Amino acid sequence: MKQFQFFRALVMRAFLLAMAFSVIASTPLPPVPSSLAVNLAAHRPMQALYQIEVMAAQSGWTADLAKSAGDIWEALDDLPRAVSYWEIANRLEPDDEQLTRRLAKSYLDLNRWSQAVISLSKLLKRSDDNWAHFQLGILQSVLDPTSAAEQFQLAARDPQYQSISVQLMPILNESTDIVRAMQTGVILASAKLWPAAEYVFQYAASFSPKLPVALAYTGLARDQQGKNGRPQIEQAVALAPNNAQVRYLQGLHLHLVGDEDASLAALQQAASLDPLNPAFAAELAATYNRAGDSVKAEYWYKVAVTLSNNDPRFQALLNDFYRQPSVSIVTATP
Repeated sequence: MKQFQFFRALVMRAFLLAMAFSVIASTPLPPVPSSLAVNLAAHRPMQALYQIEVMAAQSGWTADLAKSAGDIWEALDDLPRAVSYWEIANRLEPDDEQLTRRLAKSYLDLNRWSQAVISLSKLLKRSDDNWAHFQLGILQSVLDPTSAAEQFQLAARDPQYQSISVQLMPILNESTDIVRAMQTGVILASAKLWPAAEYVFQYAASFSPKLPVALAYTGLARDQQGKNGRPQIEQAVALAPNNAQVRYLQGLHLHLVGDEDASLAALQQAASLDPLNPAFAAELAATYNRAGDSVKAEYWYKVAVTLSNNDPRFQALLNDFYRQPSVSIVTATP
């Protein structure tokens, strides 16, 4: 009897174990995160890039994989590599407007002007994008003024681009390419649209013989973007050492790169070559002010106001100078 009960208990235990295993087998396991997802979450970009390349080698590129690789390279401050992967994604998903826009912006940042034109044109076939209209207008302004005018008119619907577009459109009627490019560049520089200004000034500087002022403006536009504008500035000075505008732009360049003594010398030369230019006097005043020479700063701010026939902009600079805590009003002499 005991043996029967023991045998019965064993059978029951085996049955319960079998039922338990059956339940476990029918319950899906929680998903195991892929090594790519783990590396991305842990901010291990190189490991993630390696996994992406392995997955692409095994199964081929997908748009998502290529976008992810591009995003990682962008985060690593390597925009050219990022673009190479986004281009793969764009070929696989040519109707992705966001990606096309991203590529257009990247081409502009990299000065790949012809590729930017292609991407902007593709984007505008799918979307009435005012940003794209404005950027395409700038790129066309030096080569196709008629098309540029159409793009600026469309961009002007957006308040963000209205003022600058209205300023640019009349310049497109200028008869010569150089005059049109220089005037366009100055307006873009005044609006601090430095990549666009660099493109336009670079075009003007490409004419033969070289235009020193265009070269100097190209260098300054590059400086403003954190690029190296020194070669263009030095070439401009070598071509036209007695050009007041070139010396003025050289002074701004030297200030941006932190050489205040050389900046002061260049601005002094600019003011000497063109003593009636209020902008040169005002910049010289600002340089003296940064150097702590308030007497000379006040003198040159007053010169700027006088030369400008009391232009409110230069009067405002003098007023701001007087508001400085360390400045006392004196009668300055040169």
